[in-house]
Amino acid sequence: MNITLNRAGHLGLLLVFGAFVIWFAHNAWMASSTVINMLLIGPTALLAICLIGSIAVGLVIHPERDADHSEDDGDGSLRQRFGVPIGCAALALYVLSLGTIGYDIAGVLFCAATMLLMGRRNLLVIALYSLLVGFGPVWILQHPMGIPVYSLIVE
Repeated sequence: MNITLNRAGHLGLLLVFGAFVIWFAHNAWMASSTVINMLLIGPTALLAICLIGSIAVGLVIHPERDADHSEDDGDGSLRQRFGVPIGCAALALYVLSLGTIGYDIAGVLFCAATMLLMGRRNLLVIALYSLLVGFGPVWILQHPMGIPVYSLIVE
């Protein structure tokens, strides 16, 4: 197998992610192996490890996917020039607003803002998907699981 610097970097990053997932799941298990603690962590860790393994196998089997491509200059739009910093700022605002405006409203606003940033223009799809992504997990955590989550609308 021809290991390029690019492929070694990708595989190394996957190794770091995998090690973190395994460490986090093990640490959570050692802290409390109860069902309520591991209900979200266990399946999520298993899914993450499966995805990381699949990506690593894909890098090994299909080396052409790892080829260096020249950067595209793009169209010079605001999203193309500042999309990553705007996305990082939106994520920081989302995390900082969770305790202030609640998980439900923060989730709806963050989802809608990132969909607009990615170029989605159908406002009905943005509204419906943002409401589902913002309110759905909060409702699931509060009602079926009984975990108190701060929210302004979902009670």
